[in-house]
Amino acid sequence: MQSRNWKKNLYENHGLPDNYTHNSFLEELRKNVKPNSVTVNEAIALGASISIQISIVILFVIIFIWLNNEWTTPNVIFTASATLTIAGYIKYVFKILKLFDRISKDLRTVLIFLAFGYILSPILKTLTETISTDTIYAMTIFMFLIHLIFSKYGSTNASLSESLSITSSIFGSLMLTSRLSTPLHAFSLLTVAVQCFVLLPFLLSKLEQKMFLSLSLALCTLYLLWDISTTLSYAFIAISVFVHLICPLWYIKWQEYKENIYGPWDEAVVDS
Repeated sequence: MQSRNWKKNLYENHGLPDNYTHNSFLEELRKNVKPNSVTVNEAIALGASISIQISIVILFVIIFIWLNNEWTTPNVIFTASATLTIAGYIKYVFKILKLFDRISKDLRTVLIFLAFGYILSPILKTLTETISTDTIYAMTIFMFLIHLIFSKYGSTNASLSESLSITSSIFGSLMLTSRLSTPLHAFSLLTVAVQCFVLLPFLLSKLEQKMFLSLSLALCTLYLLWDISTTLSYAFIAISVFVHLICPLWYIKWQEYKENIYGPWDEAVVDS
C-alpha cells in the first residue's frame, strides 16, 4: 500500500525511510540522449593545438640557449622576430574593418613596449642575479609547465586560465633574462617572450587550419633541437607522435565506453 501511495514529491512526507526508492523512480532514465561524438579530424586538430604550444616553448628555450652561449647576437634575434611579427600582423590586420584606427592604436602600443622594455632591461637582468642558476632553471620549467597546462586549446573565449598561462610564461622568461650577459640580450629575449606567449597565441586563435602550422613548427623545432641534444630530439619526436596521433586515436576509441545518463534528478526544463 505504501508503494502505491508513493509520489515523486520531495516535500511530501510519505512515512517511508529516507533511502526508500520506488520502482517507478528510474522509469524516466535515459542514456546517451545527447551524444557529443568527436570526429577523428577534430581530435587530431586538438592534438595539433597542444603540439603547437609545446613547440613554441621549446623554440623559446632554444633561442635562450643561443643567446646564452653567444651563438647568435641579440640584433639578429630581434630582427628575425620582428620580421615574423610584422608578417603575422599583416595577415591579422586584413580582417579588420577600421584598418587605420587599429594600426595607429597598435603602433602606439608597440612603441610604448619597446621604450619601456629597453629602459627596464638592465633592471630585469639584475632582478634575480642573486638567485642560483639551478633554482632559476627549476622555476622556469615549473612556470612553462603551468603555461602548457592552462593554455586554451581549441577555445576562443578569454578566461582566467589564459591569463594564468600568459603570466606564468612571461614570469619564466623574465627569470631567464638574468642569466644572459648584457641588457641587450635580456631585451631581445623579453621581446621574443611577448611575441611567443602573447601575440602568437592570439593570432593562432584566429586560424582554423592548424595542422600544417603544427607540423611546420614541429619540424623546425626538431631541426634546431638536433644540434643541441640528440637525446632531447628523440624525446621531442616521441612526444609529438604521442600528442599528434596516439592521444587522439585513444580518445576516439574510448568514446564508445562513455555513457551519459538522464533521469528524474535532472534540472527541470520548460517544454514549449
